[in-house]
Amino acid sequence: MSRTYCRWATVAVGGLLGCAAIGAMFPARVEAAVEPQQADLRQRVEAFVRGVTKNPGFADSESLVRWNAPICLFAAGLPEEDLKAVSARLTQIILAAGAPLAREPCQPNFVIIETSEPDRILEAWYARNKQLFGDATLSQIHQFLDPSGSRPIRVWRNIDRGRKAGTRLGHFVPSNNNAESSSFVRNAVLSLFSVFAIVDTNLASQATLDQQADYMAMVGLSNVDLDADIGSAPSILRLFVSGPTPPAGLSPWDAAFVKALYHSDQTSRTQRHDIVERVMYEISHSK
Repeated sequence: MSRTYCRWATVAVGGLLGCAAIGAMFPARVEAAVEPQQADLRQRVEAFVRGVTKNPGFADSESLVRWNAPICLFAAGLPEEDLKAVSARLTQIILAAGAPLAREPCQPNFVIIETSEPDRILEAWYARNKQLFGDATLSQIHQFLDPSGSRPIRVWRNIDRGRKAGTRLGHFVPSNNNAESSSFVRNAVLSLFSVFAIVDTNLASQATLDQQADYMAMVGLSNVDLDADIGSAPSILRLFVSGPTPPAGLSPWDAAFVKALYHSDQTSRTQRHDIVERVMYEISHSK
Protein backbone atom coordinates (compact mmCIF):
# COMPACT_ATOMS: atom_id res chain seq x y z
CA MET A 1 0.00 0.00 0.00
CA SER A 2 1.43 3.42 -0.94
CA ARG A 3 2.05 6.05 1.71
CA THR A 4 -0.29 8.49 -0.07
CA TYR A 5 -3.14 6.00 -0.09
CA CYS A 6 -2.42 5.09 3.55
CA ARG A 7 -2.58 8.73 4.68
CA TRP A 8 -5.82 9.26 2.77
CA ALA A 9 -7.37 6.13 4.24
CA THR A 10 -6.25 7.05 7.76
CA VAL A 11 -7.94 10.42 7.48
CA ALA A 12 -11.06 8.84 5.96
CA VAL A 13 -11.58 6.60 8.97
CA GLY A 14 -10.95 9.36 11.43
CA GLY A 15 -7.42 8.42 12.36
CA LEU A 16 -8.68 5.53 14.45
CA LEU A 17 -6.71 2.85 12.59
CA GLY A 18 -3.07 2.50 11.65
CA CYS A 19 -1.78 1.66 8.19
CA ALA A 20 -1.37 -2.04 9.03
CA ALA A 21 -4.99 -2.34 10.04
CA ILE A 22 -6.13 -0.41 7.00
CA GLY A 23 -4.08 -2.69 4.77
CA ALA A 24 -5.96 -5.66 6.16
CA MET A 25 -9.23 -3.92 5.26
CA PHE A 26 -8.26 -3.57 1.59
CA PRO A 27 -6.63 -6.88 0.52
CA ALA A 28 -8.34 -6.67 -2.86
CA ARG A 29 -6.08 -3.78 -3.87
CA VAL A 30 -2.99 -5.94 -3.30
CA GLU A 31 -4.48 -8.97 -5.04
CA ALA A 32 -5.55 -6.84 -7.99
CA ALA A 33 -1.94 -5.70 -8.44
CA VAL A 34 -0.51 -9.22 -8.13
CA GLU A 35 -2.89 -10.97 -10.51
CA PRO A 36 -1.87 -9.02 -13.67
CA GLN A 37 1.80 -9.61 -12.79
CA GLN A 38 1.21 -13.35 -12.49
CA ALA A 39 -0.76 -13.38 -15.73
CA ASP A 40 2.06 -11.53 -17.50
CA LEU A 41 4.66 -13.91 -16.05
CA ARG A 42 2.65 -16.93 -17.18
CA GLN A 43 2.43 -15.55 -20.73
CA ARG A 44 6.19 -15.02 -20.80
CA VAL A 45 6.86 -18.51 -19.40
CA GLU A 46 4.49 -20.12 -21.90
CA ALA A 47 6.19 -18.28 -24.78
CA PHE A 48 9.62 -19.33 -23.48
CA VAL A 49 8.69 -23.01 -23.05
CA ARG A 50 6.89 -23.03 -26.39
CA GLY A 51 10.07 -21.72 -28.02
CA VAL A 52 12.59 -24.03 -26.35
CA THR A 53 10.39 -27.11 -26.83
CA LYS A 54 9.84 -26.56 -30.52
CA ASN A 55 11.68 -29.91 -30.92
CA PRO A 56 13.05 -29.47 -34.48
CA GLY A 57 12.78 -32.56 -36.65
CA PHE A 58 9.94 -34.11 -34.66
CA ALA A 59 6.18 -33.79 -34.42
CA ASP A 60 4.52 -31.96 -31.53
CA SER A 61 2.90 -35.25 -30.54
CA GLU A 62 6.30 -36.83 -29.83
CA SER A 63 8.13 -36.59 -26.53
CA LEU A 64 10.73 -33.94 -25.85
CA VAL A 65 14.33 -35.06 -26.29
CA ARG A 66 16.62 -35.57 -23.30
CA TRP A 67 19.35 -37.85 -22.02
CA ASN A 68 18.18 -41.15 -20.57
CA ALA A 69 21.58 -42.86 -20.83
CA PRO A 70 24.33 -41.62 -18.46
CA ILE A 71 26.30 -38.67 -19.83
CA CYS A 72 30.06 -39.07 -20.19
CA LEU A 73 31.85 -35.78 -20.82
CA PHE A 74 35.03 -35.27 -22.80
CA ALA A 75 36.64 -31.91 -23.65
CA ALA A 76 39.70 -31.11 -25.75
CA GLY A 77 41.51 -28.17 -27.32
CA LEU A 78 42.19 -26.04 -24.22
CA PRO A 79 44.85 -25.96 -21.51
CA GLU A 80 44.23 -28.65 -18.91
CA GLU A 81 43.14 -26.16 -16.25
CA ASP A 82 40.53 -24.65 -18.58
CA LEU A 83 39.28 -28.09 -19.63
CA LYS A 84 38.75 -29.00 -15.99
CA ALA A 85 36.84 -25.76 -15.44
CA VAL A 86 34.53 -26.39 -18.40
CA SER A 87 33.92 -30.02 -17.37
CA ALA A 88 33.27 -28.98 -13.76
CA ARG A 89 30.77 -26.33 -14.84
CA LEU A 90 28.93 -28.76 -17.11
CA THR A 91 28.91 -31.43 -14.41
CA GLN A 92 27.42 -28.95 -11.95
CA ILE A 93 24.58 -28.09 -14.35
CA ILE A 94 23.92 -31.74 -15.24
CA LEU A 95 23.61 -32.72 -11.59
CA ALA A 96 21.44 -29.71 -10.73
CA ALA A 97 19.08 -30.60 -13.57
CA GLY A 98 18.80 -34.20 -12.46
CA ALA A 99 20.18 -35.57 -15.73
CA PRO A 100 22.05 -38.91 -15.57
CA LEU A 101 25.84 -38.66 -15.25
CA ALA A 102 28.17 -41.60 -15.88
CA ARG A 103 30.87 -42.65 -13.47
CA GLU A 104 34.42 -42.52 -14.76
CA PRO A 105 35.99 -44.26 -16.53
CA CYS A 106 33.33 -44.19 -19.25
CA GLN A 107 32.88 -44.00 -23.01
CA PRO A 108 32.51 -40.30 -23.99
CA ASN A 109 29.15 -39.43 -25.54
CA PHE A 110 29.11 -35.65 -24.90
CA VAL A 111 32.23 -34.32 -26.62
CA ILE A 112 33.43 -30.70 -26.67
CA ILE A 113 36.25 -29.53 -28.91
CA GLU A 114 37.63 -25.97 -28.87
CA THR A 115 39.53 -25.14 -32.04
CA SER A 116 40.49 -22.27 -34.33
CA GLU A 117 39.97 -24.60 -37.33
CA PRO A 118 36.50 -26.11 -36.82
CA ASP A 119 35.93 -26.97 -40.49
CA ARG A 120 39.17 -28.91 -40.80
CA ILE A 121 38.51 -30.76 -37.54
CA LEU A 122 34.96 -31.68 -38.56
CA GLU A 123 35.94 -32.90 -42.03
CA ALA A 124 38.82 -35.00 -40.67
CA TRP A 125 36.63 -36.44 -37.92
CA TYR A 126 33.86 -37.36 -40.36
CA ALA A 127 36.39 -38.92 -42.74
CA ARG A 128 37.55 -41.23 -39.93
CA ASN A 129 34.09 -41.97 -38.56
CA LYS A 130 31.16 -42.19 -40.97
CA GLN A 131 28.83 -42.89 -38.03
CA LEU A 132 29.58 -39.47 -36.53
CA PHE A 133 26.23 -38.07 -37.64
CA GLY A 134 24.17 -41.16 -36.88
CA ASP A 135 21.34 -41.73 -39.37
CA ALA A 136 21.32 -38.15 -40.73
CA THR A 137 20.86 -37.63 -44.46
CA LEU A 138 23.74 -36.40 -46.62
CA SER A 139 22.02 -33.04 -47.09
CA GLN A 140 21.73 -32.59 -43.31
CA ILE A 141 25.39 -33.47 -42.86
CA HIS A 142 26.55 -31.15 -45.64
CA GLN A 143 24.45 -28.32 -44.21
CA PHE A 144 26.11 -28.77 -40.82
CA LEU A 145 29.58 -28.94 -42.36
CA ASP A 146 29.00 -25.91 -44.60
CA PRO A 147 31.34 -23.19 -43.26
CA SER A 148 29.17 -20.40 -44.68
CA GLY A 149 26.51 -21.04 -42.05
CA SER A 150 28.81 -21.79 -39.14
CA ARG A 151 28.06 -20.59 -35.62
CA PRO A 152 30.47 -19.72 -32.81
CA ILE A 153 29.41 -23.03 -31.24
CA ARG A 154 28.06 -25.76 -33.50
CA VAL A 155 26.17 -28.55 -31.74
CA TRP A 156 25.17 -31.88 -33.25
CA ARG A 157 22.78 -34.24 -31.48
CA ASN A 158 22.26 -37.90 -32.34
CA ILE A 159 18.81 -38.97 -31.19
CA ASP A 160 17.33 -42.40 -30.59
CA ARG A 161 13.74 -42.31 -31.83
CA GLY A 162 12.26 -44.40 -29.07
CA ARG A 163 14.36 -47.44 -29.78
CA LYS A 164 16.92 -49.34 -27.78
CA ALA A 165 20.47 -48.50 -28.70
CA GLY A 166 23.23 -51.03 -29.06
CA THR A 167 26.59 -51.38 -30.75
CA ARG A 168 27.86 -53.82 -33.31
CA LEU A 169 31.42 -53.76 -34.62
CA GLY A 170 31.83 -50.36 -33.03
CA HIS A 171 28.80 -48.82 -34.77
CA PHE A 172 25.48 -47.67 -33.34
CA VAL A 173 22.64 -50.01 -34.26
CA PRO A 174 19.05 -49.10 -33.28
CA SER A 175 16.48 -51.85 -32.85
CA ASN A 176 12.91 -50.80 -33.52
CA ASN A 177 11.09 -51.18 -30.24
CA ASN A 178 8.08 -48.90 -30.75
CA ALA A 179 4.79 -49.91 -29.26
CA GLU A 180 1.41 -48.69 -30.35
CA SER A 181 0.67 -45.32 -28.73
CA SER A 182 -2.44 -44.62 -26.70
CA SER A 183 -4.36 -41.33 -26.55
CA PHE A 184 -2.86 -40.45 -23.19
CA VAL A 185 0.53 -42.16 -22.94
CA ARG A 186 3.51 -42.37 -25.28
CA ASN A 187 5.09 -45.80 -25.45
CA ALA A 188 8.16 -44.49 -27.29
CA VAL A 189 10.30 -41.58 -26.13
CA LEU A 190 13.12 -39.63 -27.77
CA SER A 191 16.56 -39.90 -26.18
CA LEU A 192 19.96 -38.37 -26.85
CA PHE A 193 22.69 -40.97 -27.29
CA SER A 194 25.54 -38.70 -28.37
CA VAL A 195 26.24 -34.99 -28.64
CA PHE A 196 29.27 -33.08 -29.81
CA ALA A 197 29.97 -29.36 -29.71
CA ILE A 198 32.60 -27.63 -31.82
CA VAL A 199 33.64 -24.24 -30.44
CA ASP A 200 35.15 -21.87 -32.99
CA THR A 201 37.61 -19.98 -30.81
CA ASN A 202 37.75 -17.18 -33.39
CA LEU A 203 33.99 -16.50 -33.30
CA ALA A 204 33.41 -17.34 -29.63
CA SER A 205 36.33 -15.36 -28.25
CA GLN A 206 34.08 -12.73 -26.62
CA ALA A 207 32.37 -15.36 -24.47
CA THR A 208 33.98 -16.56 -21.25
CA LEU A 209 34.51 -20.26 -20.61
CA ASP A 210 31.65 -20.25 -18.10
CA GLN A 211 29.33 -18.66 -20.66
CA GLN A 212 30.38 -21.21 -23.28
CA ALA A 213 29.86 -24.09 -20.85
CA ASP A 214 26.41 -22.78 -19.87
CA TYR A 215 25.42 -22.41 -23.52
CA MET A 216 26.59 -25.95 -24.33
CA ALA A 217 24.71 -27.29 -21.32
CA MET A 218 21.46 -25.67 -22.46
CA VAL A 219 21.73 -26.91 -26.05
CA GLY A 220 23.39 -30.24 -25.23
CA LEU A 221 20.93 -31.40 -22.57
CA SER A 222 17.90 -30.76 -24.78
CA ASN A 223 16.89 -30.51 -28.42
CA VAL A 224 16.28 -26.77 -28.23
CA ASP A 225 16.06 -24.92 -31.52
CA LEU A 226 18.95 -22.44 -31.58
CA ASP A 227 16.80 -20.00 -33.57
CA ALA A 228 13.71 -20.38 -31.40
CA ASP A 229 11.58 -17.36 -30.55
CA ILE A 230 11.66 -17.27 -26.75
CA GLY A 231 9.89 -13.97 -26.31
CA SER A 232 11.32 -11.66 -23.67
CA ALA A 233 12.71 -14.43 -21.47
CA PRO A 234 16.29 -14.01 -20.20
CA SER A 235 18.33 -16.90 -21.59
CA ILE A 236 21.85 -18.05 -22.37
CA LEU A 237 20.50 -18.78 -25.85
CA ARG A 238 21.00 -15.07 -26.54
CA LEU A 239 24.76 -15.37 -25.98
CA PHE A 240 25.67 -14.99 -29.65
CA VAL A 241 22.73 -12.78 -30.63
CA SER A 242 23.53 -9.12 -31.08
CA GLY A 243 22.22 -7.11 -28.18
CA PRO A 244 23.24 -4.48 -25.62
CA THR A 245 24.17 -6.89 -22.83
CA PRO A 246 25.04 -10.56 -23.39
CA PRO A 247 23.73 -12.99 -20.75
CA ALA A 248 26.20 -13.62 -17.95
CA GLY A 249 25.39 -17.31 -17.89
CA LEU A 250 22.60 -19.81 -17.51
CA SER A 251 19.60 -17.77 -16.38
CA PRO A 252 17.11 -18.91 -13.70
CA TRP A 253 14.67 -19.47 -16.57
CA ASP A 254 17.15 -21.74 -18.37
CA ALA A 255 17.95 -23.68 -15.20
CA ALA A 256 14.25 -24.04 -14.39
CA PHE A 257 13.53 -25.37 -17.89
CA VAL A 258 16.33 -27.93 -17.89
CA LYS A 259 15.35 -29.12 -14.41
CA ALA A 260 11.69 -29.34 -15.45
CA LEU A 261 12.62 -31.29 -18.58
CA TYR A 262 14.45 -33.93 -16.57
CA HIS A 263 11.74 -34.18 -13.93
CA SER A 264 8.87 -34.39 -16.43
CA ASP A 265 7.24 -37.61 -17.60
CA GLN A 266 8.31 -38.26 -21.19
CA THR A 267 5.49 -40.72 -21.71
CA SER A 268 2.83 -38.14 -20.78
CA ARG A 269 1.13 -36.17 -23.53
CA THR A 270 0.88 -33.26 -21.09
CA GLN A 271 4.68 -33.04 -20.83
CA ARG A 272 4.91 -29.47 -22.17
CA HIS A 273 2.11 -28.25 -19.89
CA ASP A 274 3.82 -29.90 -16.92
CA ILE A 275 7.08 -28.15 -17.80
CA VAL A 276 5.31 -24.76 -17.93
CA GLU A 277 3.91 -25.36 -14.44
CA ARG A 278 7.31 -26.43 -13.07
CA VAL A 279 9.08 -23.42 -14.61
CA MET A 280 6.38 -21.08 -13.24
CA TYR A 281 6.86 -22.53 -9.78
CA GLU A 282 10.67 -22.31 -9.89
CA ILE A 283 10.70 -18.71 -11.12
CA SER A 284 7.96 -17.55 -8.76
CA HIS A 285 9.75 -19.03 -5.74
CA SER A 286 13.24 -17.89 -6.71
CA LYS A 287 12.53 -14.24 -5.98
